[in-house]
Amino acid sequence: MIDNRLGPAEWVKAGLKALAKSGFSALKADTLAHRLGVSRGSFYWHFTDVPAFHAALLRRWREIALENIIEEIEGTPDDRLEALLHRAFAGGPGIERAVRAWATADARARAAVDAVDMERIRYLRKLLIDAGIPADAAEARAHIMNWTYLGFALSSSKLDRDALKEIVRDLSQLARLKPMQLPQVVRSRR
Repeated sequence: MIDNRLGPAEWVKAGLKALAKSGFSALKADTLAHRLGVSRGSFYWHFTDVPAFHAALLRRWREIALENIIEEIEGTPDDRLEALLHRAFAGGPGIERAVRAWATADARARAAVDAVDMERIRYLRKLLIDAGIPADAAEARAHIMNWTYLGFALSSSKLDRDALKEIVRDLSQLARLKPMQLPQVVRSRR
């Protein structure tokens, strides 16, 4: 008898929780069914196979890690760049770490991570340009800001509220500095 009390959303939620807690090796139908206390048939009622489940997990991660955040930030009356930084650094990095670890061993996960990184950088670049930073500087700074976030997410650092506020303020201010005017070097011909 198929136990279909759980819908696909519950399976995906359980999968993300297992991924964050135990890593990508926990993303198997039997393992998850056991954790949820249901039959394996429930899994296959909702997903044709494990790769289809993995695709659903990666879609949900993209929603959580990118799309929902952008939607939230676009709706804020506050400084969008600072709101984005605060949201990113205040969020729990567990799932970010887990998906990136999974991406080291799985091509689909790697493609999903690469796509999210590209979109994050594109959005950061847009926010920086909107803040008056020239496009070429905005591109470089968007990469630097994304790398800064990833360094934080992949570390075991914890921030209290005051430290978070200070780091977000400083990073926002650094990102908005006007590009340095470098003196032009004149090369002599030999």
